[in-house]
Amino acid sequence: MPPRDELAVGGGSGASVALRVLIAEDEWLTATALRSQVESHGYEVVGTVGNGTEALDLCSSAVPDLVLMDVQMPGMDGLEATRALMTKSPTCVVIVTGRGQLRSEAEKAGAMCYVLKPLLNSQIPSVVESSRRRFQIFLQVLGYVQDPEEARRVWLIVRRAVEAQEEKQGVSEEDAFRLIEQRSSRDNESLLEAAEAVLAADGVA
Repeated sequence: MPPRDELAVGGGSGASVALRVLIAEDEWLTATALRSQVESHGYEVVGTVGNGTEALDLCSSAVPDLVLMDVQMPGMDGLEATRALMTKSPTCVVIVTGRGQLRSEAEKAGAMCYVLKPLLNSQIPSVVESSRRRFQIFLQVLGYVQDPEEARRVWLIVRRAVEAQEEKQGVSEEDAFRLIEQRSSRDNESLLEAAEAVLAADGVA
């Protein structure tokens, strides 16, 4: 299944379409509260599930625009589910967890954002929008690399280079990525080579 194109949500002419969100959370009270919060911002919750296997199944049938994914769930956990989803059908995943030491693992799995519980109602719009913007950059990386598994590996390097450019140049994520693309084209480098060169130039290991 091709990746979900986030730009289609609310874009184009006519009425906007509500962002479709899947919630993967095994604690019923937490899932219920999160669903209410998400819906209060006008997003459509396509379903709530309690483990990673159910998340993959519902992603396949409901095709959400964004997944709010817990980590510790019975059976397949959230990190494993994110890796599988990003390989099979790349989707914007936000890891929402009470474990603060898993940020690196979440990024390696392909998550666009990592948020510590509790996810406050006031945080939801900014988390959703920043994750969607980052996912658009990932889709562009996927366009260069084609293979989702390899795109996830390249994305880790590109993401670090984008962050370095953001800090150094004072630009947005989108503009930082364009700078890397321009370098790739100018110097006849692959996107990965351009990102690695940016990191080397900035002294980032």
